[in-house]
Amino acid sequence: MRKYGVFILVLIFGLQQLHCMNSPDTSSAGSLGMRFRNISFVRNNEYSNPITEGYTLIGYFIQPELVYSPSDRLRLSLGIHLLQFSGTNGFHLVKPVFTSSFNLTGNMVFTMGTLQGSDSHRMFDPHFSKERLYNAFAEDGLELRFLNDHLFNDVWLSWENFIFRGDNEREIFTAGESFSYSSEKIGRSIRIRIPVQMMFKHYGGQISDYPEKVETYFNLAAGAGLSYDIADRDFGETGIEAVFYYGKSLTGKPSSGIGRGTGAWYKIRYSYRDSEIDAGLWTSDDFFAPNGNYIFGSVSDHFHNYVIHRRRLLTCSASIRLVHKSFLEFFLGFEGFWDTDLRRFDNAVSLHLRFDKLISLARLKDQR
Repeated sequence: MRKYGVFILVLIFGLQQLHCMNSPDTSSAGSLGMRFRNISFVRNNEYSNPITEGYTLIGYFIQPELVYSPSDRLRLSLGIHLLQFSGTNGFHLVKPVFTSSFNLTGNMVFTMGTLQGSDSHRMFDPHFSKERLYNAFAEDGLELRFLNDHLFNDVWLSWENFIFRGDNEREIFTAGESFSYSSEKIGRSIRIRIPVQMMFKHYGGQISDYPEKVETYFNLAAGAGLSYDIADRDFGETGIEAVFYYGKSLTGKPSSGIGRGTGAWYKIRYSYRDSEIDAGLWTSDDFFAPNGNYIFGSVSDHFHNYVIHRRRLLTCSASIRLVHKSFLEFFLGFEGFWDTDLRRFDNAVSLHLRFDKLISLARLKDQR
């Protein structure tokens, strides 16, 4: 655990940014507001293969927060996160949320406490499942984020299970780095994008008495993409992308049964306004990511010690986002996976309505 202490130290955040839809940051010294976040969702995974079984996530979460800015650079928020799955009689998750965010520069924010939301890291689905938007939105830890027109960099630590001395379970945390560079336009139509992502997943703890062995996994993704504006985007944008993946157990003899593996995802896409379609080829050998979407991996999530070493998937997806102003998003998406070796087609459909708005309540005067 100590080996990763330096890596976990720094993090980056833009309290404003929620990837596709944000509430504008209108905070100023002495302002008090109410921020309300909600996602109502349906995610239906029609999977039926030896790697992962089908299931449906349906429900909602609400996250109301009081937001106070003691100064122009510091923001404090206090609230609660409530997650409920439809068909249950109570909340699946009830947790307090508290965030301290300090604006280091105009583009760099440091955060401690509850982080912005799992999707704000902009991670790739094979090693950081997009379903975490619904069932693991509220992360707790540290984050340092930098964002401008061409560069996004997010370093964070999410502490998922805390232990006390004598506990019989392992501590669990994820540390990640998400970097993306987008170039200026070349010839008024072409952009180059370079993403690099790293992630550590650790199960352990020195003060706990647990039966499982210590495990630490490392995942890396890096690649390049090229996009082309069709008639200055009057007819949309098209592009190609190639991302290469690497996964490794750093502690030997992992419970997954895989020591190291690789993967690659080649995609071509077309987007027009708020809709997008893509097609791709996923190819991997002994790839495993503990936080990733299991449909891409080699390790079964329901058969013990079951591994398919070589995976070849033809992938496709289509999605549409309808956004009203800056605080409301309606999303409908479809994903398809044709396994060329198992010769079967699996698919997933997502539907969500997302609301995120900061409402000004008052301006408190300095009483000094």
